[in-house]
Amino acid sequence: MKQLGTYALRGFLAVALALALAIGWSSWQGDQRAGWTDVTWKLGDQGLDLASSIQVELNRETKANANSPGQLLYVRAPGLGLDQAFASGDDLRSSDDVRVASNTKTFVAAMALQLVEAGKVQLDGPIGPALSPAVKAMLEKNGYQIDTISMRQLLNHTSGIPDYFQVPLFEVLALVPNAYGLSAHWTAESEIWFAVTFGRKDVVGENFTYSDTNYLIAADIIKQATGSPSIGVAARKMLAWPKIGADETYWEAMEPEPAGTRRVAQYRGAIKDSDIDVSYDQYGGGGLVMSMDDLGRATRAVVLGEVFTNPVATRLLMQTPGPDPKGEGYGLGLYPTKLHGELCWGHGGFWGTAAVHCPRLDLTLARSTGQANAQQTDREGSGALSALILAAQAAERARVKATND
Repeated sequence: MKQLGTYALRGFLAVALALALAIGWSSWQGDQRAGWTDVTWKLGDQGLDLASSIQVELNRETKANANSPGQLLYVRAPGLGLDQAFASGDDLRSSDDVRVASNTKTFVAAMALQLVEAGKVQLDGPIGPALSPAVKAMLEKNGYQIDTISMRQLLNHTSGIPDYFQVPLFEVLALVPNAYGLSAHWTAESEIWFAVTFGRKDVVGENFTYSDTNYLIAADIIKQATGSPSIGVAARKMLAWPKIGADETYWEAMEPEPAGTRRVAQYRGAIKDSDIDVSYDQYGGGGLVMSMDDLGRATRAVVLGEVFTNPVATRLLMQTPGPDPKGEGYGLGLYPTKLHGELCWGHGGFWGTAAVHCPRLDLTLARSTGQANAQQTDREGSGALSALILAAQAAERARVKATND
Protein backbone atom coordinates (compact mmCIF):
# COMPACT_ATOMS: atom_id res chain seq x y z
CA MET A 1 0.00 0.00 0.00
CA LYS A 2 2.85 2.35 0.88
CA GLN A 3 4.47 1.65 -2.49
CA LEU A 4 1.15 2.30 -4.27
CA GLY A 5 0.86 5.62 -2.49
CA THR A 6 4.36 6.56 -3.59
CA TYR A 7 3.54 5.80 -7.23
CA ALA A 8 0.34 7.83 -6.96
CA LEU A 9 2.26 10.79 -5.53
CA ARG A 10 4.88 10.53 -8.27
CA GLY A 11 2.15 10.36 -10.90
CA PHE A 12 0.43 13.40 -9.45
CA LEU A 13 3.72 15.34 -9.37
CA ALA A 14 4.50 14.33 -12.94
CA VAL A 15 1.09 15.54 -14.14
CA ALA A 16 1.46 18.77 -12.14
CA LEU A 17 4.91 19.38 -13.62
CA ALA A 18 3.69 18.71 -17.17
CA LEU A 19 0.77 21.08 -16.64
CA ALA A 20 3.05 23.77 -15.19
CA LEU A 21 5.42 23.46 -18.16
CA ALA A 22 2.50 23.64 -20.61
CA ILE A 23 1.10 26.75 -18.92
CA GLY A 24 4.53 28.34 -18.71
CA TRP A 25 5.31 27.72 -22.36
CA SER A 26 1.90 29.01 -23.40
CA SER A 27 2.39 32.16 -21.31
CA TRP A 28 5.83 32.69 -22.83
CA GLN A 29 4.43 32.29 -26.34
CA GLY A 30 1.67 34.76 -25.56
CA ASP A 31 4.18 37.34 -24.32
CA GLN A 32 6.49 37.18 -27.30
CA ARG A 33 6.76 40.23 -29.56
CA ALA A 34 5.08 42.30 -26.85
CA GLY A 35 5.15 46.06 -26.67
CA TRP A 36 4.73 48.90 -29.11
CA THR A 37 7.23 51.47 -30.38
CA ASP A 38 5.58 54.87 -30.63
CA VAL A 39 6.31 56.65 -33.88
CA THR A 40 5.74 60.38 -34.21
CA TRP A 41 3.78 60.87 -37.40
CA LYS A 42 4.89 63.74 -39.64
CA LEU A 43 2.04 64.34 -42.04
CA GLY A 44 2.88 66.75 -44.83
CA ASP A 45 6.65 66.65 -44.30
CA GLN A 46 7.19 64.59 -47.45
CA GLY A 47 5.59 67.10 -49.83
CA LEU A 48 2.89 64.55 -50.68
CA ASP A 49 -0.88 64.84 -50.69
CA LEU A 50 -2.44 63.94 -47.34
CA ALA A 51 -3.57 60.41 -48.27
CA SER A 52 -0.14 59.51 -49.65
CA SER A 53 1.50 61.02 -46.57
CA ILE A 54 -0.70 58.87 -44.30
CA GLN A 55 0.32 55.75 -46.23
CA VAL A 56 4.03 56.63 -45.89
CA GLU A 57 3.69 57.15 -42.13
CA LEU A 58 1.64 53.98 -41.68
CA ASN A 59 4.33 52.01 -43.50
CA ARG A 60 7.03 53.61 -41.35
CA GLU A 61 5.18 52.75 -38.13
CA THR A 62 4.51 49.17 -39.24
CA LYS A 63 8.19 48.70 -40.12
CA ALA A 64 9.17 49.99 -36.66
CA ASN A 65 7.03 47.30 -35.01
CA ALA A 66 8.00 43.77 -35.94
CA ASN A 67 5.42 42.57 -33.41
CA SER A 68 2.64 43.57 -35.80
CA PRO A 69 1.79 41.41 -38.83
CA GLY A 70 0.63 44.62 -40.50
CA GLN A 71 -1.83 47.44 -39.95
CA LEU A 72 -5.25 48.39 -41.26
CA LEU A 73 -6.39 52.00 -40.93
CA TYR A 74 -9.52 53.96 -41.78
CA VAL A 75 -9.78 57.75 -41.64
CA ARG A 76 -12.83 59.89 -42.21
CA ALA A 77 -12.24 63.62 -41.94
CA PRO A 78 -14.44 65.75 -44.23
CA GLY A 79 -12.52 68.85 -43.19
CA LEU A 80 -9.41 67.25 -44.66
CA GLY A 81 -11.16 65.76 -47.68
CA LEU A 82 -10.59 62.21 -46.42
CA ASP A 83 -12.79 59.13 -46.37
CA GLN A 84 -10.32 56.34 -47.03
CA ALA A 85 -9.04 52.98 -45.82
CA PHE A 86 -5.33 52.05 -45.82
CA ALA A 87 -3.29 48.88 -45.37
CA SER A 88 0.37 48.27 -44.55
CA GLY A 89 1.92 44.81 -44.45
CA ASP A 90 2.51 41.75 -46.59
CA ASP A 91 -0.58 40.75 -48.58
CA LEU A 92 -2.91 43.01 -46.58
CA ARG A 93 -5.80 44.79 -48.28
CA SER A 94 -7.52 47.85 -46.88
CA SER A 95 -10.88 46.02 -47.01
CA ASP A 96 -9.71 43.04 -44.91
CA ASP A 97 -11.73 41.97 -41.86
CA VAL A 98 -10.57 41.26 -38.31
CA ARG A 99 -12.07 40.32 -34.98
CA VAL A 100 -12.67 43.64 -33.23
CA ALA A 101 -13.02 42.06 -29.76
CA SER A 102 -14.08 44.63 -27.14
CA ASN A 103 -14.98 47.25 -29.74
CA THR A 104 -18.12 45.09 -29.81
CA LYS A 105 -19.14 46.61 -26.46
CA THR A 106 -19.92 49.95 -28.12
CA PHE A 107 -22.61 48.30 -30.21
CA VAL A 108 -24.07 46.16 -27.41
CA ALA A 109 -24.47 49.33 -25.35
CA ALA A 110 -26.15 51.06 -28.31
CA MET A 111 -28.61 48.16 -28.64
CA ALA A 112 -29.40 48.32 -24.93
CA LEU A 113 -30.16 52.05 -25.21
CA GLN A 114 -32.37 51.43 -28.23
CA LEU A 115 -34.43 49.10 -26.02
CA VAL A 116 -34.48 51.73 -23.27
CA GLU A 117 -35.84 54.22 -25.82
CA ALA A 118 -38.50 51.69 -26.86
CA GLY A 119 -39.54 51.14 -23.23
CA LYS A 120 -38.56 47.45 -23.34
CA VAL A 121 -35.65 47.69 -20.90
CA GLN A 122 -35.06 49.91 -17.88
CA LEU A 123 -31.71 51.67 -17.68
CA ASP A 124 -31.83 52.21 -13.91
CA GLY A 125 -34.31 49.56 -12.84
CA PRO A 126 -33.34 46.11 -11.50
CA ILE A 127 -32.07 43.60 -14.05
CA GLY A 128 -33.73 40.62 -12.33
CA PRO A 129 -37.03 40.58 -14.26
CA ALA A 130 -35.22 41.03 -17.60
CA LEU A 131 -32.83 38.07 -17.28
CA SER A 132 -33.18 34.64 -18.82
CA PRO A 133 -34.09 31.94 -16.25
CA ALA A 134 -30.63 30.32 -16.49
CA VAL A 135 -28.64 33.51 -15.90
CA LYS A 136 -31.04 34.69 -13.21
CA ALA A 137 -30.65 31.41 -11.32
CA MET A 138 -26.83 31.59 -11.45
CA LEU A 139 -26.74 35.14 -10.11
CA GLU A 140 -29.27 34.43 -7.35
CA LYS A 141 -27.52 31.24 -6.26
CA ASN A 142 -24.26 33.12 -5.79
CA GLY A 143 -25.78 36.00 -3.85
CA TYR A 144 -25.79 38.73 -6.49
CA GLN A 145 -28.26 41.55 -5.93
CA ILE A 146 -30.32 41.33 -9.10
CA ASP A 147 -32.95 43.55 -7.49
CA THR A 148 -30.31 46.29 -7.15
CA ILE A 149 -27.97 45.91 -10.16
CA SER A 150 -29.09 47.97 -13.16
CA MET A 151 -28.42 47.89 -16.91
CA ARG A 152 -26.51 51.17 -16.53
CA GLN A 153 -24.16 49.48 -14.05
CA LEU A 154 -23.60 46.57 -16.41
CA LEU A 155 -22.72 48.93 -19.26
CA ASN A 156 -20.39 51.18 -17.24
CA HIS A 157 -18.76 48.30 -15.31
CA THR A 158 -19.92 49.28 -11.82
CA SER A 159 -22.20 46.27 -11.23
CA GLY A 160 -19.79 44.52 -8.87
CA ILE A 161 -19.90 41.41 -11.08
CA PRO A 162 -16.35 40.12 -11.76
CA ASP A 163 -14.76 39.39 -15.11
CA TYR A 164 -14.59 35.68 -15.91
CA PHE A 165 -11.10 36.25 -17.28
CA GLN A 166 -9.99 37.24 -13.79
CA VAL A 167 -10.68 33.67 -12.67
CA PRO A 168 -7.28 31.94 -13.02
CA LEU A 169 -8.79 28.54 -13.80
CA PHE A 170 -10.85 29.96 -16.64
CA GLU A 171 -7.87 31.83 -18.09
CA VAL A 172 -5.79 28.63 -18.06
CA LEU A 173 -8.56 26.54 -19.63
CA ALA A 174 -9.36 29.16 -22.28
CA LEU A 175 -5.92 30.36 -23.35
CA VAL A 176 -3.38 27.59 -22.74
CA PRO A 177 -4.79 25.15 -25.35
CA ASN A 178 -4.58 27.87 -28.01
CA ALA A 179 -0.79 27.78 -27.85
CA TYR A 180 -1.02 24.18 -29.06
CA GLY A 181 -3.54 24.86 -31.82
CA LEU A 182 -6.43 23.57 -29.70
CA SER A 183 -9.54 25.34 -28.49
CA ALA A 184 -12.42 24.53 -26.20
CA HIS A 185 -15.86 25.80 -27.17
CA TRP A 186 -17.43 28.01 -24.52
CA THR A 187 -20.98 29.24 -24.08
CA ALA A 188 -22.03 32.55 -22.60
CA GLU A 189 -23.68 30.71 -19.72
CA SER A 190 -20.51 28.77 -18.85
CA GLU A 191 -18.48 32.00 -18.82
CA ILE A 192 -21.00 33.76 -16.59
CA TRP A 193 -20.98 30.70 -14.32
CA PHE A 194 -17.19 30.87 -13.91
CA ALA A 195 -17.37 34.57 -13.06
CA VAL A 196 -20.15 34.44 -10.48
CA THR A 197 -19.04 31.14 -8.93
CA PHE A 198 -15.33 31.79 -8.54
CA GLY A 199 -14.85 35.53 -9.12
CA ARG A 200 -14.42 38.20 -6.46
CA LYS A 201 -17.69 40.05 -5.88
CA ASP A 202 -17.56 43.85 -5.45
CA VAL A 203 -20.01 46.37 -3.98
CA VAL A 204 -22.76 47.30 -6.43
CA GLY A 205 -22.38 50.80 -7.86
CA GLU A 206 -19.21 51.76 -5.99
CA ASN A 207 -16.18 50.76 -8.06
CA PHE A 208 -15.25 50.57 -11.73
CA THR A 209 -14.09 47.06 -12.67
CA TYR A 210 -13.82 46.30 -16.37
CA SER A 211 -15.67 43.02 -16.84
CA ASP A 212 -16.71 41.17 -19.99
CA THR A 213 -19.26 39.36 -17.83
CA ASN A 214 -21.28 42.59 -17.63
CA TYR A 215 -21.71 42.62 -21.39
CA LEU A 216 -22.58 38.94 -21.60
CA ILE A 217 -25.40 39.64 -19.13
CA ALA A 218 -26.44 42.75 -21.07
CA ALA A 219 -26.54 40.60 -24.22
CA ASP A 220 -28.70 38.06 -22.37
CA ILE A 221 -31.17 40.83 -21.51
CA ILE A 222 -31.19 42.07 -25.12
CA LYS A 223 -31.97 38.56 -26.40
CA GLN A 224 -34.79 38.21 -23.89
CA ALA A 225 -36.27 41.60 -24.74
CA THR A 226 -36.16 41.02 -28.51
CA GLY A 227 -36.93 37.31 -28.59
CA SER A 228 -33.79 36.77 -30.69
CA PRO A 229 -32.01 33.41 -30.76
CA SER A 230 -28.61 35.11 -30.53
CA ILE A 231 -27.06 38.52 -29.94
CA GLY A 232 -25.78 38.39 -33.53
CA VAL A 233 -29.28 38.11 -34.94
CA ALA A 234 -30.49 40.91 -32.66
CA ALA A 235 -27.61 43.18 -33.73
CA ARG A 236 -28.28 42.77 -37.44
CA LYS A 237 -31.93 43.69 -36.99
CA MET A 238 -31.45 46.54 -34.50
CA LEU A 239 -28.34 48.21 -35.89
CA ALA A 240 -29.03 47.54 -39.59
CA TRP A 241 -25.31 47.34 -40.39
CA PRO A 242 -25.48 48.37 -44.08
CA LYS A 243 -27.58 51.41 -43.15
CA ILE A 244 -24.78 52.77 -40.94
CA GLY A 245 -22.06 51.98 -43.47
CA ALA A 246 -20.99 48.61 -42.07
CA ASP A 247 -22.06 46.25 -44.85
CA GLU A 248 -19.23 43.71 -44.33
CA THR A 249 -19.88 43.30 -40.60
CA TYR A 250 -21.02 40.01 -39.10
CA TRP A 251 -21.11 38.28 -35.71
CA GLU A 252 -18.66 35.39 -35.67
CA ALA A 253 -20.16 31.90 -35.23
CA MET A 254 -23.67 33.37 -35.29
CA GLU A 255 -23.83 34.59 -38.89
CA PRO A 256 -22.26 33.46 -42.17
CA GLU A 257 -19.26 35.38 -43.46
CA PRO A 258 -20.49 37.83 -46.14
CA ALA A 259 -19.49 37.01 -49.70
CA GLY A 260 -16.39 38.77 -50.93
CA THR A 261 -14.90 39.43 -47.48
CA ARG A 262 -11.54 38.15 -46.22
CA ARG A 263 -10.38 37.57 -42.64
CA VAL A 264 -6.70 38.17 -41.92
CA ALA A 265 -4.29 36.92 -39.25
CA GLN A 266 -4.37 38.19 -35.68
CA TYR A 267 -1.89 37.19 -32.99
CA ARG A 268 -1.49 36.96 -29.23
CA GLY A 269 2.26 37.17 -29.00
CA ALA A 270 3.52 34.33 -31.19
CA ILE A 271 0.17 32.51 -31.03
CA LYS A 272 -2.01 32.82 -34.12
CA ASP A 273 -5.44 33.27 -32.56
CA SER A 274 -7.25 33.94 -35.82
CA ASP A 275 -7.18 30.27 -36.85
CA ILE A 276 -8.88 28.87 -33.75
CA ASP A 277 -12.18 29.04 -31.89
CA VAL A 278 -12.13 32.03 -29.53
CA SER A 279 -15.60 31.54 -28.11
CA TYR A 280 -14.24 32.93 -24.82
CA ASP A 281 -14.72 36.36 -26.47
CA GLN A 282 -17.83 35.98 -28.59
CA TYR A 283 -21.07 36.72 -26.79
CA GLY A 284 -21.23 40.46 -26.18
CA GLY A 285 -17.88 41.40 -24.68
CA GLY A 286 -16.55 40.63 -28.17
CA GLY A 287 -17.74 38.76 -31.21
CA LEU A 288 -17.97 41.14 -34.16
CA VAL A 289 -15.83 40.79 -37.28
CA MET A 290 -15.39 44.04 -39.22
CA SER A 291 -13.23 45.87 -41.70
CA MET A 292 -11.73 49.11 -40.39
CA ASP A 293 -13.98 51.28 -42.54
CA ASP A 294 -17.00 49.36 -41.17
CA LEU A 295 -15.74 49.82 -37.61
CA GLY A 296 -15.02 53.50 -38.11
CA ARG A 297 -18.34 54.32 -39.74
CA ALA A 298 -20.36 52.30 -37.24
CA THR A 299 -18.57 53.85 -34.24
CA ARG A 300 -19.15 57.30 -35.73
CA ALA A 301 -22.88 56.52 -36.16
CA VAL A 302 -23.17 55.51 -32.50
CA VAL A 303 -21.25 58.53 -31.14
CA LEU A 304 -23.33 60.91 -33.28
CA GLY A 305 -26.55 59.20 -32.19
CA GLU A 306 -27.55 58.13 -35.70
CA VAL A 307 -28.75 54.76 -34.36
CA PHE A 308 -31.15 56.38 -31.87
CA THR A 309 -34.45 58.21 -32.21
CA ASN A 310 -33.78 60.59 -29.32
CA PRO A 311 -30.62 62.67 -28.65
CA VAL A 312 -30.98 61.83 -24.95
CA ALA A 313 -29.63 58.34 -25.69
CA THR A 314 -26.44 59.84 -27.11
CA ARG A 315 -25.88 61.91 -23.99
CA LEU A 316 -26.42 58.82 -21.84
CA LEU A 317 -23.65 56.99 -23.73
CA MET A 318 -21.19 59.64 -22.62
CA GLN A 319 -22.05 59.77 -18.92
CA THR A 320 -19.04 58.40 -17.07
CA PRO A 321 -19.36 56.98 -13.54
CA GLY A 322 -16.00 58.33 -12.43
CA PRO A 323 -12.35 57.84 -13.31
CA ASP A 324 -11.24 54.53 -14.74
CA PRO A 325 -7.86 53.92 -13.05
CA LYS A 326 -6.33 53.37 -16.51
CA GLY A 327 -8.02 56.26 -18.29
CA GLU A 328 -10.36 59.24 -18.05
CA GLY A 329 -13.63 57.48 -17.29
CA TYR A 330 -15.95 54.98 -18.95
CA GLY A 331 -19.40 55.76 -20.31
CA LEU A 332 -21.83 53.20 -21.68
CA GLY A 333 -19.70 51.19 -24.08
CA LEU A 334 -17.51 54.19 -24.87
CA TYR A 335 -14.67 55.97 -23.13
CA PRO A 336 -13.27 59.49 -23.64
CA THR A 337 -9.85 60.39 -25.00
CA LYS A 338 -8.57 63.94 -24.64
CA LEU A 339 -5.88 64.89 -27.13
CA HIS A 340 -4.65 68.33 -28.21
CA GLY A 341 -7.69 69.89 -26.55
CA GLU A 342 -10.18 67.67 -28.40
CA LEU A 343 -12.59 65.32 -26.65
CA CYS A 344 -13.00 62.09 -28.61
CA TRP A 345 -15.01 58.95 -27.85
CA GLY A 346 -14.36 55.34 -28.73
CA HIS A 347 -13.17 51.93 -27.58
CA GLY A 348 -10.36 49.42 -28.04
CA GLY A 349 -10.22 45.68 -28.62
CA PHE A 350 -7.96 42.84 -27.46
CA TRP A 351 -6.19 42.06 -30.75
CA GLY A 352 -4.95 45.59 -31.27
CA THR A 353 -8.09 47.25 -32.62
CA ALA A 354 -9.25 50.77 -31.77
CA ALA A 355 -11.92 53.15 -33.01
CA VAL A 356 -12.51 56.77 -32.07
CA HIS A 357 -14.64 59.70 -33.19
CA CYS A 358 -13.86 63.35 -32.36
CA PRO A 359 -17.21 65.15 -32.73
CA ARG A 360 -16.05 68.78 -32.91
CA LEU A 361 -13.67 68.03 -35.78
CA ASP A 362 -15.90 65.33 -37.31
CA LEU A 363 -12.80 63.12 -37.36
CA THR A 364 -13.07 59.33 -37.25
CA LEU A 365 -10.23 56.83 -37.02
CA ALA A 366 -10.26 53.03 -36.78
CA ARG A 367 -7.14 50.89 -36.68
CA SER A 368 -5.96 47.30 -36.32
CA THR A 369 -2.41 46.14 -35.61
CA GLY A 370 -3.25 42.43 -35.66
CA GLN A 371 -1.33 41.91 -32.42
CA ALA A 372 -2.79 41.67 -28.92
CA ASN A 373 0.40 42.91 -27.31
CA ALA A 374 0.84 45.94 -29.56
CA GLN A 375 -0.60 48.74 -27.48
CA GLN A 376 -1.14 51.99 -29.35
CA THR A 377 -1.01 55.00 -27.04
CA ASP A 378 -1.64 57.87 -29.49
CA ARG A 379 -0.25 60.18 -26.84
CA GLU A 380 0.22 63.85 -27.66
CA GLY A 381 3.08 64.08 -30.12
CA SER A 382 2.89 60.53 -31.45
CA GLY A 383 0.59 58.34 -33.45
CA ALA A 384 -1.97 58.61 -36.22
CA LEU A 385 -4.77 60.13 -34.14
CA SER A 386 -2.51 62.82 -32.72
CA ALA A 387 -1.21 63.81 -36.17
CA LEU A 388 -4.67 63.82 -37.75
CA ILE A 389 -6.14 65.97 -34.98
CA LEU A 390 -3.36 68.51 -35.50
CA ALA A 391 -3.91 68.44 -39.27
CA ALA A 392 -7.67 68.93 -38.82
CA GLN A 393 -7.13 71.81 -36.40
CA ALA A 394 -4.69 73.46 -38.81
CA ALA A 395 -7.18 73.11 -41.69
CA GLU A 396 -9.90 74.60 -39.50
CA ARG A 397 -7.70 77.61 -38.66
CA ALA A 398 -6.91 78.10 -42.33
CA ARG A 399 -10.61 78.09 -43.25
CA VAL A 400 -11.42 80.62 -40.54
CA LYS A 401 -8.56 82.86 -41.67
CA ALA A 402 -9.68 82.66 -45.31
CA THR A 403 -13.24 83.55 -44.29
CA ASN A 404 -12.09 86.51 -42.19
CA ASP A 405 -9.76 87.78 -44.94
